[in-house]
Amino acid sequence: MSTDTEIVRDAILAQLERVLASEAFRGATRSTTLLRFLVDEAVSGRIDRLKEYTLGAEGLGKGDDFDPRTDPIVRAEASRLRARLERYYAGEGRDDAVVIELHKGSYVPRFSPRTPSAPATSTDPTPASSPSRAIQGRRLAWVTVGVVLGVIATALWARWPRDRHDTAPGLPLVRLEVELKSDGSLGSEVGTDVVVSPDASRLVFVSRSPDGVAFLNTRRLDDGVVHRLPNTEGARVPFFSPDGQWVGFWAGGRVKKVAVDGGSPVVLCDATDLSGASWGEDGTIVAALSFGKLFRIPATSGEPTLIVDMSRDAKDPRWPQILPGGKQVLLTAVGPQGPNAADIELVSLLDGTRKMVTRGGTFGRYLESGHLVYLNQGTLFAQPFSLEHLDAPAGTPIPILADVAYSSTFGFGQIDVSRTGALVYRRSGGRGQLVASWIDRAGRTEPFLVRPGQYTFPRLSPDGRRLAVASTESGRASISIYEHDHDRMTPFRTSPAEYSPTWSPDGRNIVLGSRSGLYTSAATDNAQPNPLTRSQRLQVPWSFSRDGSRLAFHELNETTGFDLWTVRVSVTQDGLKAAEPELFLRTAAYETYPSFSPDGQWIAYGSGAFGRWDVYVRPFPNDGSKEVRVSDSGGRIPYWLPNRHELLYRTDDQRLMVAAYRVEHGSFIVEKPREWSPATLADTGVISNLDVDPNGTRVVALLPATLEDRQSADHVTIMLNFADEVRRRLTRESK
Repeated sequence: MSTDTEIVRDAILAQLERVLASEAFRGATRSTTLLRFLVDEAVSGRIDRLKEYTLGAEGLGKGDDFDPRTDPIVRAEASRLRARLERYYAGEGRDDAVVIELHKGSYVPRFSPRTPSAPATSTDPTPASSPSRAIQGRRLAWVTVGVVLGVIATALWARWPRDRHDTAPGLPLVRLEVELKSDGSLGSEVGTDVVVSPDASRLVFVSRSPDGVAFLNTRRLDDGVVHRLPNTEGARVPFFSPDGQWVGFWAGGRVKKVAVDGGSPVVLCDATDLSGASWGEDGTIVAALSFGKLFRIPATSGEPTLIVDMSRDAKDPRWPQILPGGKQVLLTAVGPQGPNAADIELVSLLDGTRKMVTRGGTFGRYLESGHLVYLNQGTLFAQPFSLEHLDAPAGTPIPILADVAYSSTFGFGQIDVSRTGALVYRRSGGRGQLVASWIDRAGRTEPFLVRPGQYTFPRLSPDGRRLAVASTESGRASISIYEHDHDRMTPFRTSPAEYSPTWSPDGRNIVLGSRSGLYTSAATDNAQPNPLTRSQRLQVPWSFSRDGSRLAFHELNETTGFDLWTVRVSVTQDGLKAAEPELFLRTAAYETYPSFSPDGQWIAYGSGAFGRWDVYVRPFPNDGSKEVRVSDSGGRIPYWLPNRHELLYRTDDQRLMVAAYRVEHGSFIVEKPREWSPATLADTGVISNLDVDPNGTRVVALLPATLEDRQSADHVTIMLNFADEVRRRLTRESK
């Protein structure tokens, strides 16, 4: 006969299996692994092992080299697990008799009974064999189990951190789920799409019209009516003035401002790019206009003046925020390892001096409640931060919000906070985890790479049997080669190269992009990448000519954005060797993803020259003739199909289009594009998320690993009194 303890253990383990089999945990590999490890250790009496290092090294399989000081995966996954358990017990598990909880500030699971309510009394006796007596018997059994659970819990909880009631002041958190409907779809190419005014009375957001043109919209929170701001075509990276009456933005190679009540935009300055801006009380705008440099712009327009040049340290200042008082700016300093290994720094607006705030974070924001929040791989962390003394954040950062939509390429998050402490954000699709699948013209899918990951730049080998892909794991970017026949993923020695793996036509070599030129390596295990070109600028390879004699790539220029280049390539005993690169196309706009046609006579590319991104074709070599536009409603990232009469491309809303073409008397003639497949790809922003099969009959594309928590394209979440909630959470965790 089982003892009461065995009954309780069996009840807990049975509840664990019930939870893990639920819809809330479907496809959630890490949450499943972590919860099983936590419960197994707890019911076996090994709660002293439930520490961050053990959970990372053993529970999540990171190994003995796991360092919780530099890798926040345990905190992030524990936060996701808590949220998943809350959703389960609010829905599918609302009537379960045993509740499994993971309280904030602890990695020890807690188990508690949910006792059924007692039946109504009656003066009429009920036979022992009746159904009502049987039900009461089962209830009594669960009450008994509950008593034992309580006894065990009391004994164990004496060793666990107490969950004390919060005594921090402030208003309660109010969460609102909102659809930002407009005459377009929410989203832009780079930067935060939705921002909230300093007083939290208004939102401004970027939408794309059906023809692919981005524009600004405004909506007051007290009326819900959306108004389009005129003459804001091509807008991105919106930011509010301190009084909330103006919104700044970038469009068409210029930083502009427009009144939130409408009117004509005012040009503030020319700018090749904008990686974030902040508008100070003194009429100064601090803006990241070019690589390595932070500038000051008068809000009344004028020439930008340099605040600090970080390029000598190979760092790029992005996503600045002017702190109250107007003497310091908080920013993200992105180094060669990318945003996942970035630092948050303070820069003096008086003399440009810099001070480290925290490592391993991006998109830092100061809350006027006295806290710093920042993103790490899509999880929002918070720490106390003294503005008076500008001290480094105190205490261990705690996860506040999981699954914030986040760009591991550029380091921005889809999140904004008002001065009053209100927050608006968007969740990441599929929790940021992607898989690769075959997709055909009919939209049918077939799994290819089923191991979820944060992937970009999938590139098929010429025989279609291997897939080179860029990925981010625990904040570190790398390239791997997946062999489909053997279901084997092999890490590639890539540092410092980490962009756009491009196969040579014979499949023997791979070219990689980096911030210091192009690298090449044999497509074998443990091959050492060697420089192919040398540059102080970011270069991204994309396309070989059919005979392998030329490589096309795009290069970032401080004044003209991305330009298109080609370089002659030869094969030697030591691998690939390149001649001097030759400029193919340079304009004031961005041009990317240059793709050689099958006959080598044309190059297709994406360009944002006219307020939206479209696909164009030019002769190769460039004879100066006018480009031919292929897309008619926006598009980027072109692929020539092997049939030599169709050109495939991807739109900004992640659809696949195809246009038939022909060449007559040296002229490129293109027909109206049509949908190639009804499938919708995962949103990877401006970064490539597909490649074409060598036969041209299907593509391999990145898709969300799970449709769990899928939100509409226009959905945002608003949290009122968010700063008060951060204060409460940190106060509770410190006790």
